[in-house]
Amino acid sequence: MFASVVLLAVLAVAGFPEASAKPASACVRLGKSDAVIAVCLQNDFLDERPADGSYALGAKASYEIPEEHTHESKILRGALAVGRSEEVVPVANEWMARVDAAGGTVIATLDSHPAEHCSFCRFGKNQEQRLDCIWGCNGTQGICVTGAGVPTAVFDSSSRCVDPVSEMDFQQSRYFQWPTHCVKNTFGSRFDPYLRVPSRAVKVHAGTREKEDSYSAFGARDEETDKPLLDILRETNARRVFVLGLATDYVVKETVHELVDSVTKTSPKNEAVFVSAGSRGVFDKPGEFYGSDPQTSSGRVKAEFLQKGVAVVAARSVDAALNELCFGTCDADADCALEEVCVAGEPYGRCAPRPEKGSIALPIAITLAAMVGAFVVFKREIVDYLSNRRKRGGPPTDYVVLVETDIEGSSELWETMGAAGYGDIMKDQVMGVHDEVLRRSMKKHYGYELFVRGDAFVVAFHAVDDALAWCLQVQLDLMASAWPPEMHDTTAGTLRVWGTYEGLRVRMGVHCGHVESAVKHQGKMVYEGEVMRQVTGVADSGNGGQIILSQDTLPLSADVELPYVMYDQGLHRVKDFANPQRLKEVYPESLASRATANGGAQKLDTEERLSPSFHAAPEGLVTMIYCHAENLAGLKKALPSEVVEQSLRVMAEQLRACMMERGGYDCRGHERNGENMYVFASYVDCALFAVRAQKALHEATWPPELVHHYSNVDDPSEPKRIRGLRVRMGMHSGQLKRIRIPSEGLADYYGESANRAARVMSTSVGGQVVCVASELEYFLDEHRGGTPRLLIDPLGTFTLKGIPGQTALVQLSLDETMASFGNRRFVQSKKAQQVTPGDGFARVVLEAIEATREPENDAGGAGGQGDQGGGASRARATCSKLKAQVKKGAFKQPSNEGLEALSQLTGSRPPPERRLKRSLDGNGNPTRRSLDDDAE
Repeated sequence: MFASVVLLAVLAVAGFPEASAKPASACVRLGKSDAVIAVCLQNDFLDERPADGSYALGAKASYEIPEEHTHESKILRGALAVGRSEEVVPVANEWMARVDAAGGTVIATLDSHPAEHCSFCRFGKNQEQRLDCIWGCNGTQGICVTGAGVPTAVFDSSSRCVDPVSEMDFQQSRYFQWPTHCVKNTFGSRFDPYLRVPSRAVKVHAGTREKEDSYSAFGARDEETDKPLLDILRETNARRVFVLGLATDYVVKETVHELVDSVTKTSPKNEAVFVSAGSRGVFDKPGEFYGSDPQTSSGRVKAEFLQKGVAVVAARSVDAALNELCFGTCDADADCALEEVCVAGEPYGRCAPRPEKGSIALPIAITLAAMVGAFVVFKREIVDYLSNRRKRGGPPTDYVVLVETDIEGSSELWETMGAAGYGDIMKDQVMGVHDEVLRRSMKKHYGYELFVRGDAFVVAFHAVDDALAWCLQVQLDLMASAWPPEMHDTTAGTLRVWGTYEGLRVRMGVHCGHVESAVKHQGKMVYEGEVMRQVTGVADSGNGGQIILSQDTLPLSADVELPYVMYDQGLHRVKDFANPQRLKEVYPESLASRATANGGAQKLDTEERLSPSFHAAPEGLVTMIYCHAENLAGLKKALPSEVVEQSLRVMAEQLRACMMERGGYDCRGHERNGENMYVFASYVDCALFAVRAQKALHEATWPPELVHHYSNVDDPSEPKRIRGLRVRMGMHSGQLKRIRIPSEGLADYYGESANRAARVMSTSVGGQVVCVASELEYFLDEHRGGTPRLLIDPLGTFTLKGIPGQTALVQLSLDETMASFGNRRFVQSKKAQQVTPGDGFARVVLEAIEATREPENDAGGAGGQGDQGGGASRARATCSKLKAQVKKGAFKQPSNEGLEALSQLTGSRPPPERRLKRSLDGNGNPTRRSLDDDAE
């Protein structure tokens, strides 16, 4: 608040200074003591852009663009592309040309990494290599954050960077991994084709050593002379250094900070200037604060620059930027406005009010100087104050974030308290505490109370992070409030749970969207539109003490000031929403115990649950299955994007419906890359999900364009393929560690079996389910429920990367038609090689069975040893005899022998020392363990 008072006082007393008639000539003129550093303007950091160079405003290509790096007359986006980065190229071209023409120094930096550079994403030997960093890391747009706290089986730290900064980040578990980028002598490492780098420019290279990385251009060296950037600046006597390039919030930021510390702080004549128009950030969006939204990462970086004394200019042209930079400078009094004089200084003179004898101008000037000093000290607070002025101006009028609250069991509580003679306490004290807590922090988070309906508050905010911060604070304050003792434990909604619940339990729903109208009535804003009805549906779905976020509020920004935990609640049909909503359950970090306070996850009250929550994700011995769309990259090239997107939605919906039937967990939700992953507690449930999903995919309604495309590209002489999008499926069972992804609340898994499932899937073709023969044999033999008719076709034995020995794989199908689509095909790669062909082995048909129940012998009688339950005889599910019929040959045999024969034929039967050792649990049932538990 003090900062805002200082700012207002400065503006009120001094007003805005008039433009000087003529800035200092040395300031607006570029010369030999000027330098410009163009940071990392390389193809791998640039976004998709026209191949004709129209974005470069007339510049000609400096080299021919390889055809493989273009598509539909556009240069493909780089491995680490920064949004809107092509806009930087013409700005950089002008600055480099002007500085070079003035005899100054032009320095162009390049990341130039070896092929196995330490900064590239690496995972443990048992993990699939992916860039979404789900295996124990927090992923953000392909960037991994990992560190010393991540198991070696997940992250291979043996080849990590060993420079001091990387080592510190690793120990603090904030070590960055990046997709492979800017590998020396590749297209990605070259400057943009239309970047005009002067022939005299010094090119410095960073990250050239395999074991070291640098986030600052000051870690780069001239390859010819081996001189570091700092030595080059000193030798050229650069006094004023302009910095631009990619990306504002990473390498550019660190370069500017080191420039200040190493160059500009050493002399008042030295100056660091950040050219905002010539830079873009990874986390950036347009705004009024030097071209950025002040709430973004790039906006905060620019505020940091100002605090460190860096000059920031926003103009796109060099001349306009120099005039902006030199505003208020002068060579003589004549250069200043009336009533001002030119006061000598370093490196330029500055216009100041003319002191008059006997006047109060000098004291005012001193006062203003003090205020300006305070402004510099509290610059960050002032920037925040100015950026939030829209929020302080009143409730939003177009796009609005709404929070609706409600007290759990309030009607019952009113009745109970009234019947006990505590009606006044309920009215004056209980509700008084509730209302005061909700209003206490509302203003701090720029919330506007719209109305109170019964005991439900509806509050409007400008931003989701403000709304969530308010909700978190309210939950903490409710927990810490002094409630009247008469209300405790009177109803289920007021039961006290130490450290978890105290006082009223208030549920809160958060939703956002555009309103149809916003009109002030009796001093308060009145909104109309479906968003007002929808927020009620979100709030009503929750339980007391929960904060429920709608899908539209995601993803959350990093600016929420209070720590919190999030759990994914899956997809739901919610009242007044046309489309399903993926809801999130949020608590203050200190109240995370609420998630399982009642002995398990609390169910949401929605119209229908469409996918499971994080709390339903299985743990321990599980079965994982990968479901990947075949050749999706080819489809994206051959078909319109809307057709591909519609096809992926059909695929996701069929898989979702089948998953819910068999009780699986969806680890990723609807993946636009066509790569889905599911986990099941039961192997047989996973297998039945897979075969039924393939059947559902075949019978689904697909876009005609997709069906027509396949009919054109399929070879008519080959066996017919499955209809619609072709999905490859592979599964494996084993012990997996379940983790929660903090930024999404989803469950994910890591362990050897995850890698093995991926390897099994890699052998499959679209429309096919592939599994390990020994696993299928064991789990079907153990299964006590019913199963449909299944067809098992041996594919042979394979060596799979990361899996010791040979693995016998089989194709699993629901009927002959579905089996013909797979047709015993398989895919070989470096990670999967066939050893023994499976063509000569017979198909095994497992006929459908139904589960029956029959009483066990009650040897001990009532209460005896045979009945540990206390009297009632126990019953268990048993299967009628299952017959396996081999198509080739004339023999028929019981199921165990049939599966035994299958294992012997394909070589998949585990040796005796690796077979499962069965033991009984406390209820006399066989315990389930992994087939690999006794491998050692």
